[in-house]
Amino acid sequence: KHRGVDVVCEDGSVVYAPFTGKIDKPARPYGNGNAIDDGVQLSGAGFCIKMFYIRPVKNRGSIQKGEKIGVMLPMQSVYRGITSHVHIQNCDLTDPTPNLHWAPICSGNPSNKIRGCDRYGCGYFGADRHGGKGKHSGVDVICADGATVYAPFSGQLSGPIRFFHNGNAIDDGVQISYCVKLVCIHPIRYQGQIQRGQQLGRMLPMQRVFPGIVSHIHVENCDHSNPTDLLRPGKRN
Repeated sequence: KHRGVDVVCEDGSVVYAPFTGKIDKPARPYGNGNAIDDGVQLSGAGFCIKMFYIRPVKNRGSIQKGEKIGVMLPMQSVYRGITSHVHIQNCDLTDPTPNLHWAPICSGNPSNKIRGCDRYGCGYFGADRHGGKGKHSGVDVICADGATVYAPFSGQLSGPIRFFHNGNAIDDGVQISYCVKLVCIHPIRYQGQIQRGQQLGRMLPMQRVFPGIVSHIHVENCDHSNPTDLLRPGKRN
């Protein structure tokens, strides 16, 4: 049986770290020294994976999400005509497919649909803010007031996160190490471990603060990168 998933990647392409963590050691899929017999084991908060068929930039040490982790090796020289790919395998041999994207965040929105545009603005990453003087640094995942909110992935909680700093009815949230902030929710707790899909909290009464807005959870990567792809198969309304 295939023990992982194969993510399409052209020979020679730059490969990036899928999450912030630590490179533990080299990982050799074949042990025969052929042209693609290289890779790394990477661990982080709630994660331990092996990435095969890459030449890593280093075999140990910390690495940040989105940082170059290596280069795709010449798979065509070993398996001519194959679709070249990076093999991703969980250390515990569970199926890594769900972790390629986040779990549903809000009950009633199983596809993580992103808020479109209303009279207050638009919910997609990079949308104008403050009359065009600023940009939206996250995405707004549609969520009805009072709905149950779930952890999109496993990690360590920290908080509270106060987005508005004014104590209004939606000025609450939490951070999950990886690292992502979810705001306009009241979490069940601010510290400790949480598992992917576990209840994280509930949506706060956004209509009380912004009447007529499409109620939503603001989801923001701590490094201000775009989280949209991780929300798939979510899409904009």
